[in-house]
Amino acid sequence: MTLDVVIPAYNEERRIGATLEAYRAGCPDPSVSFLVALDGCSDATAAIVRAHAVADPRVRLIEFPKLGKGGVLMEAFRRCSGDLIGFVDADCATPPQEFLRLAEVARHVDVAIASRRHPAAVLPVRRPVARRVTSAGFAAFTRRLFGLDVRDTQCGAKVLRREVVERAVPLMSSRDFLFDVDLLLVARALGYRIAEVPTVWIDQAGSRVDAVADARRMAVSSLRLWLHHRVLPVPRPAATAPTLPDPPQTGSGARHR
Repeated sequence: MTLDVVIPAYNEERRIGATLEAYRAGCPDPSVSFLVALDGCSDATAAIVRAHAVADPRVRLIEFPKLGKGGVLMEAFRRCSGDLIGFVDADCATPPQEFLRLAEVARHVDVAIASRRHPAAVLPVRRPVARRVTSAGFAAFTRRLFGLDVRDTQCGAKVLRREVVERAVPLMSSRDFLFDVDLLLVARALGYRIAEVPTVWIDQAGSRVDAVADARRMAVSSLRLWLHHRVLPVPRPAATAPTLPDPPQTGSGARHR
């Protein structure tokens, strides 16, 4: 099966080169391609990605105006053709071997998401206290508000079967950091199977997370998304009616088959 890896990036000139080197080396199969989706970058990220594209035709670059992570992912998905479509953060916090494990799981379910909160997850680098508290609070809030049976909605590595992308993305409304939650809500409503997979996740320096400001924005965006799904719920797939056998043909009018 072919796999398209989308890497959203905003001003990642210090990290995108190392991430592409790691993923190109760790995913040598020609059926794996990399689509770097730039979110209104103003630094040298594009030039670095172009250099990788020259060295490896599996690497592609698409530049967008500032759309937010969810916005560039939605637009990039429209340009994917793989049997499996996934996305991963530009900082390489998820090693390529872990991403390939996700892809393998996605082959047998519909959606495979990496989880840092799974009991079997491995986090070699301890995250700052503020980020741990914010993350734990948001995870608990999300589970309660949306009834999602998922420990870690926000881990930036997920792989989906192409059919899920084609059906779910047009029904999504969130283009900010609630993209992941919206995606899982729509996939669940459509009846797709979601598997949460323990991962190795290496916290990277240079995060733009502001614990207090982001917590407020995430709460407001979550309530807005909750309201959207209440007012405009995703249509549930209709149950397929059982097919009844044809009635037996009797008498002289019966047709021979």
